[in-house]
Amino acid sequence: MNTKLVECIAQIILSLSEEERELLETKITAAAPSLKVPQSIQKDILDLENRLKTFEAQYDMSSSSFYQQFKAGKLGDAMDFFEWSVFYEIWDNTQKQLASTQS
Repeated sequence: MNTKLVECIAQIILSLSEEERELLETKITAAAPSLKVPQSIQKDILDLENRLKTFEAQYDMSSSSFYQQFKAGKLGDAMDFFEWSVFYEIWDNTQKQLASTQS
């Protein structure tokens, strides 16, 4: 990676006015529309990730590990586990959809 180039570009972007930044964003989005994730979707993803982190902290387990064990029937049927599994499935499907649109 050309770190010096990235630093220079960052400095240039930071020196732009708000109007210039909006124009730049418009040009980038037009050139590569799949790179832009709508802000509402970003907020939803962040909300899902926060919910997953809450469960992960509560049960001291990653969501992916939990999901594998839950689907294998190793964790029981507590309501928290059903809720956690739904949040994980939504998050996982969202990640897959985003990956497919960006490739």
